[in-house]
Amino acid sequence: MKLNFILLTVFLLFARGCDFYSTSLWFFQENGMQDEMNPLSRFLGIGWNGLIIVNILLVGGITALHYFASFRYKAKTSFQPKPDSIWEYASQLYFGVPDRFLSVFFRLPKHKEVFLAHMGFVMVRVLIIASFLATIHNCGQYFQWGVYQGFRETVGRPLYVIFAVIGISAFFFHMRFLSKEFQTYRRLQLTRRG
Repeated sequence: MKLNFILLTVFLLFARGCDFYSTSLWFFQENGMQDEMNPLSRFLGIGWNGLIIVNILLVGGITALHYFASFRYKAKTSFQPKPDSIWEYASQLYFGVPDRFLSVFFRLPKHKEVFLAHMGFVMVRVLIIASFLATIHNCGQYFQWGVYQGFRETVGRPLYVIFAVIGISAFFFHMRFLSKEFQTYRRLQLTRRG
């Protein structure tokens, strides 16, 4: 667990460094701020120093959540009524009732510590993926890699593909964490019966 936390944290810092490098290629060019796709720069006009501060806060917050998920969070092991599926388990975990799974997607959960732990597990992984995708996108454009130019011509707007991959990875890692917890819960229930 400790090694996993350290490796993912180092990997996150490396991925963010790669993203910063690739962003700096564009950022310090003439009209670099105008071409920057980061919403903080594009819409709010935040400059390089602001981006550094925001990223320090973002990485620090995600690392803190990841630490909480890795070392402090203990999944709940008793429910009334007992969940029979992963969907009921998630609903019980987040809202304390077995029939509100869809609320997970649009409502803040009743049990905030569960939400924070799950976000810690998910966001560290998603930010690593997003950082490498941004690095590939920026470097591919800046250095005009032939493969990337062909990809851009094929898909039209690569940012839509990048955002789709980020969304899918967030869903995948969330379901993976839920599934892992649910399997642990089921094993515990079988042990208690036996």
